[in-house]
Amino acid sequence: MATRPRFSGAQLWLVFAGGVIGTAARLLILLIEDPSVQWFSIPLINIIGSFLLGVVTGRAEAQADPARATRMRTFWGVGVMGGFTTYSSFAVLAVDPASLPLAVVTVLAGLVAALAGLWIARPRQASARGHSA
Repeated sequence: MATRPRFSGAQLWLVFAGGVIGTAARLLILLIEDPSVQWFSIPLINIIGSFLLGVVTGRAEAQADPARATRMRTFWGVGVMGGFTTYSSFAVLAVDPASLPLAVVTVLAGLVAALAGLWIARPRQASARGHSA
C-alpha cells in the first residue's frame, strides 16, 4: 500500500508566496495596453511559463537534497509558475474557432519550450572521451 505524501503548513506558504509573485508578474504583462501585445499575451505567458517550469524541473532534479528539491518545485513550480501561467484563460481563448491555429501553435511551442528548459537546466554528463572536470 502506497503511503500518502506528507503535507506541511510550510508547503502551503511556499505555494501562497510563489502564487502571489507569479500572479503579479502575469498581471503586469496583461496590463500592457499595446494591442499588438494584447492578442498574444496569454499564449506568450503560457509559453514562457512552460520554459521556466522546464528549468525549475531540471534544476530540482539536479538537487542532491530531496527536501530542497521539493521546496524548489513547491515554490517555483506550483506557486510561481502556477500563478503565472493561465491555461483557463487560454482555454476560453481557444474556444473561438478563429483562434484555433493560435491555440495549436501555443501548445506545440509550450512543449518545445518546456523541453528546452529541461535541456538547459539539467546538468551535463562528463564526456566519455576522458575529459574530466
